[in-house]
Amino acid sequence: MHGLGEAFGFAGGIIGIATGLPQAIRIRKQGHHDGLALSPWILMLATFAAYTAYGLLQSSPAIWVCNLLTFFTTALVVTAVKGNGFKVWALILLGGLASAVLIITLPPVLSNIALLILTANRLPQLVRTWLNRHTAMVSAVSISSLVVAFTSMACWGLYAIFTGNNFIMLTTSVAMLITIATTLLEAHIARLAKQAHLA
Repeated sequence: MHGLGEAFGFAGGIIGIATGLPQAIRIRKQGHHDGLALSPWILMLATFAAYTAYGLLQSSPAIWVCNLLTFFTTALVVTAVKGNGFKVWALILLGGLASAVLIITLPPVLSNIALLILTANRLPQLVRTWLNRHTAMVSAVSISSLVVAFTSMACWGLYAIFTGNNFIMLTTSVAMLITIATTLLEAHIARLAKQAHLA
């Protein structure tokens, strides 16, 4: 069963690697990032770096390899907003390294608490989307990115079930709930924007 869990973990991780790509493309295509909260993407960088370290500590290639790659595709979203310069990349890499070192050096109980808190990284976007729910503006938030993220999370949920990792099940459940709520609200905003455009 553990091997099957690792397979689902790799599937979730491979799908998750693509999460940032639709968002980065949408920002560049729209030419703006209206409606997008940047803080979740910065928190996601910290999260993916932290889970890379967690995966190394757990000897789980599915966790560390995929989170390391997802760190870099997530960085593409941040650079789409902040620019692709050396300073931005240096801050991204230093922040990621600090997050990973923190997970490695903290006692396991504290590192698990930090990972659980980081799992709520999409919460600022949910709050921003909630505040924008009555607007008819074209949001830069990519629904495709949210769907890819949810699919990845579902695979990680299966990973947790088959490997018996209750901690990953808890963190994945939190992330899935936030992502579902954000997706539904963003779909509502997109409908309002489409109706306003047709009017």
